[in-house]
Amino acid sequence: MAAMTMDAPTAGISAAGTLPDADCTARLLQDLIAFKSVSGGEAPLVHYLQRWAEEQGLIADCFETSEAALPDMPCTRAKHLPLADRPTLVLRIAGCGNGRSILFNAHSDVVDAPEFQQWRHDPWTAVRQGDRLYGRGACDTKGPLVSALLALVELKRQFPQGLPGDVLLEIVPGEEDCVGLGTLTSVARGYKADAAVILEPTEGRPRCSSRAGLRFQLMFTGRAVHGTVKWLGHDALADARLALAALDDMQAAFQAPDSGECAGPLTGQFAAYPFLRPITVDRIQGGTWQGMVIEQVTCEGYFELLPDDDISRWKKRFTDELQSRLQAASAGKARCGINFTEEYTGHHTRPDHPLCVTAWQAVSALSKKSGEDLAKEGWCAFNSGCEAGLRWGLTGTPTLVWGPGSLAQAHGADEYVDISDVRKAAREMAELAIRWTHLPR
Repeated sequence: MAAMTMDAPTAGISAAGTLPDADCTARLLQDLIAFKSVSGGEAPLVHYLQRWAEEQGLIADCFETSEAALPDMPCTRAKHLPLADRPTLVLRIAGCGNGRSILFNAHSDVVDAPEFQQWRHDPWTAVRQGDRLYGRGACDTKGPLVSALLALVELKRQFPQGLPGDVLLEIVPGEEDCVGLGTLTSVARGYKADAAVILEPTEGRPRCSSRAGLRFQLMFTGRAVHGTVKWLGHDALADARLALAALDDMQAAFQAPDSGECAGPLTGQFAAYPFLRPITVDRIQGGTWQGMVIEQVTCEGYFELLPDDDISRWKKRFTDELQSRLQAASAGKARCGINFTEEYTGHHTRPDHPLCVTAWQAVSALSKKSGEDLAKEGWCAFNSGCEAGLRWGLTGTPTLVWGPGSLAQAHGADEYVDISDVRKAAREMAELAIRWTHLPR
């Protein structure tokens, strides 16, 4: 696609920048990682960020929202931790003109680090080695959050009276627990913008698409007997093994380009990844007593889709195909209940949309590559579900996913982000905000 040209300011954040140095950046990120903000325990981190932001001269709105105050949507009906004592924080630089507004979004929660012995360092201490900083949430998503915080502070310094349009940063609870629910609290509060940037680890490049998805729960029922007479019972674990094999086969079958409604350029944005619609089992539970055939087994996981996939259709196809394959493999003896406990929408902003064009301009302004060269590299999707689909689905808000770090490090032992990447993303995000807010509505 040829690079689209637009009128926008040519002077923004300089390549050298006036951001805090690497040591100051690392200390802020270390402070955030030190808060063990596992889903449900976000409040201390959020209150710290509120105080920090107010000290920087940013407008801060910290609030809690009850489920009763939210509209009836899949994310409010999904299984989730209660919202009580889980605040949302919105930071703002008020605009001084009629320019477009932009909103950055980060989730305040992280996954836990139960594999403590597998880490080389305490996951909550945030150890720095050279340019690299290790700790839970370093890339998912406290590193990207620090990039946005630094960008806002720099914008406030350079434009004390404000940019032509509002610049906002919402910090929402619960993305790791229930995708979209935290962002919905901000929407219900009345916050909106002409564009959104969801802060996630994207190898430092803006992504214009993200996945839709489903969380499934498979429940296998057998009949427990003593292991020495197992032929008299029914082993639920045997059925679960057959289902796991069936899920692998289904994942391969769903690779076919004609297996859904999406095709062409949108499917191509996911072509860099091995699986078009990945199926991942992340939890298996079963068994109550030693020496017994297992009576009940539960398997849970995610089935991730393309942004324009019909979620209802894929629920039915997943259910029908799994049951068909399972009954064929077990000669009709397997008993499996299938529930869906969460669903979330994906998003897709066209590469020729002004937001995408302006993002490439911002990146090229701070690099040695031209916007046209960057455009020729093509757009790649963010290979996960995230908060991007909520506003995109509700109001059609043009949205990007963007931030330092990589999904390859997220959720694992020795999660890390490079400080230089955090600072680079901060400059680019500030440049994007300047250019975007100078565009007339």
